[in-house]
Amino acid sequence: MSRFPQIPVHQLTRAQKLIEINTQDVFSRAPPQLEWKDASGNILGPYAALFYTDDFVEPWFKLAFAITRQSRFTLKQRELAILAVLAEYDVPYVLYAHSEIALASGLSKEQIQQPVHGSVPGDLNEEDAMVYSLALTMTRLRRPMKMDLFEKATKVLRRDQIAGLAHIVSGFVYVAILTNIGDGIVPMTKDGMFTATKNFAFEE
Repeated sequence: MSRFPQIPVHQLTRAQKLIEINTQDVFSRAPPQLEWKDASGNILGPYAALFYTDDFVEPWFKLAFAITRQSRFTLKQRELAILAVLAEYDVPYVLYAHSEIALASGLSKEQIQQPVHGSVPGDLNEEDAMVYSLALTMTRLRRPMKMDLFEKATKVLRRDQIAGLAHIVSGFVYVAILTNIGDGIVPMTKDGMFTATKNFAFEE
């Protein structure tokens, strides 16, 4: 049985109905081969748990859209930041989805695999490389950031980019936790699809 079973349509609140509408919006911008429901119609990823906290649905999507659609970053930079989170959090569904989304953003398979394993990808420009490096630092941050690291970042990124990057990183840590309390279901990879292998550090 699903950890967060699908709620019958006739029992859904107005807010709960928005989950499917907004999830469709999210995936309308993603590669069409990505699946966001299982065979039983349950929504996958971080969205399943949202049905059980419907008071958070509207603010959650409003914040999620604001974070992921920031004009201060390219799509490639956003994906590099998300891959940095996946270097530290084992989230199979998010890895499945964002391997394909990162590929569509212009990153090569190697440039996706390397950051998932915790390494700065090759052949990036200075700004893209700093976005990944700083995002990885933020993901690992458990205490105030050292001044030398912050000053190094300001030589490449604007302060609004540093703050905006913190929103992406913390937003996807949030996504990781919501996803990982769910069933952990990942759709079968279709022919021609690419999914990076997870960080070797997660292997038991």
